[in-house]
Amino acid sequence: MLEDLFVYCIPVVMKFVDNKNGELIISERIIESPQENEIQIEIYSSGINRADLLQRKGHYSPPQGESDIMGLEVSGKVSKIGSSVKDIKIGNFVCAILGGGGYAEFVNVDQRQVLPIPKNINIHDAAALPETILTVYENIFNISEFKKNESILIHGGSSGIGTTAISILKNFTDKIYVTAGSKEKCDACLNLGATKAINYKEEDFEEVLTKENIKVDVILDMVGGDYFKKNLKILNFKGRLTYIAALGGIKGEVNLLHIMNKQLKISGSTLRSRSSELKGKIVQQVLKDVWPLIENGSIGLNIFKKFPMDEINVAHQLMENSGHIGKILLTIKEENNEST
Repeated sequence: MLEDLFVYCIPVVMKFVDNKNGELIISERIIESPQENEIQIEIYSSGINRADLLQRKGHYSPPQGESDIMGLEVSGKVSKIGSSVKDIKIGNFVCAILGGGGYAEFVNVDQRQVLPIPKNINIHDAAALPETILTVYENIFNISEFKKNESILIHGGSSGIGTTAISILKNFTDKIYVTAGSKEKCDACLNLGATKAINYKEEDFEEVLTKENIKVDVILDMVGGDYFKKNLKILNFKGRLTYIAALGGIKGEVNLLHIMNKQLKISGSTLRSRSSELKGKIVQQVLKDVWPLIENGSIGLNIFKKFPMDEINVAHQLMENSGHIGKILLTIKEENNEST
């Protein structure tokens, strides 16, 4: 018993991806023991997200109290638990949404942000789940109040968020419209379950949907910029437009009459700045409504490529160039092939 306590108290030195003025390198630091409401995860894989690219460039600092290490979602095995943690045990396979700290061998996270890995998903692939699924669920079902059989337009349909949204929404509607930047990406979206995919480099989505007399009830937009005005024109009466990013610019022209006459709702959100309590509420919704669909095969994973930890700069470059369809993962622990 005393030997176990002694081992538990020894500081753990971990490797992590350090950001030195925009250059990512592997460094080491001590990981502290978890606080009473936290668990410590030995990380097997970490999801790579565009927020990480912004943080790398100094444009998206972590919220106060969060780790300065990049990485917003991980999968792995519970290695330690805090004194007030009851429903999670050491050795459990889990995935989690983070405010930071995912590009590392270990991370401490509030227990409310942790999810069990679905029974049919392996411990490495599960890192593709938390950030994308919670973002999609919160913005489409909670904020946009999407209802069964409504129509939806997803900009960036071939991204990690986009492919996840298609995979979930095909269980609720057959009116899923997306934009993507190549024929290959459009075809991939159609294969996942999209109703129509528009190559924005060749066609104007507003013109295409207007010509076909298609009005959409909900739009999920990560582009912003001049898409704003176009979005308002194609929204249905009482349509909802929700922003999760603004890759095409933070400013857009608006005709207020479109908003007033059609009683439109415009909103936006980020998950990273939410409290553990609020993230935990979304986690519980996802466990109830989405996890069963994953476990029965109704929702699949869309993983594009996995990179070892020492190729993090190559992985970031791939995302920067938008050369991917689906999720990009960072493999932290390579030698273990355990599954759930």
